[in-house]
Amino acid sequence: MSTDMPASAPQYQNAPQAAQVPPEPPKKKKGVIARILTAIIGLVVAGVVIYGVNYFTSDAAQSKAGDCASLTGTTTKPEFKTVDCGSAEANYTIGKVLGGPGEACGGDGYDEYTETARRGPDSKLCLVPNLVEGSCYVLEGNQMGYPVVDCGTSSAFKLVKQVKGTADEALCTESAPLTYPEPKMTLCFAPGENA
Repeated sequence: MSTDMPASAPQYQNAPQAAQVPPEPPKKKKGVIARILTAIIGLVVAGVVIYGVNYFTSDAAQSKAGDCASLTGTTTKPEFKTVDCGSAEANYTIGKVLGGPGEACGGDGYDEYTETARRGPDSKLCLVPNLVEGSCYVLEGNQMGYPVVDCGTSSAFKLVKQVKGTADEALCTESAPLTYPEPKMTLCFAPGENA
């Protein structure tokens, strides 16, 4: 029996050597602080997105002073949308845009619309009714807007004078004044036929 060992493979001097791959370093686990910061940044980004969506999809939040609006429904459940000022639906002009429910319009004549967003900005608008001189309106009640009524209607008032560009009660010498500082306007009302 031969005890010869098999010959080892010949070694060549210029033979390519097998590339030695270094072992992969162990993966580092994120530290607690890094995880907390990642979560906070994610929440901030989500909040900004939600705020932006609510802001840019809300007619009230996008409104500016001088824009016109249609407000229907009741004082407890109003429905608001911005409309072209030449539209028949435009029953209000936005006099002031405030930051939220805590701010006051200033002046008794303004109707107010407040939109409280679940997420995003609150909006409060001070509204001036769009009325036509010579027409009659019922100025009290829980309906939004002031539709024209027959002057013989109980509690109707006739708009006898409308002066744009000035807020001066003295202009209503023989009638009841209603003034607005923004946009400056004076409305003079007289009782309807059955007052």
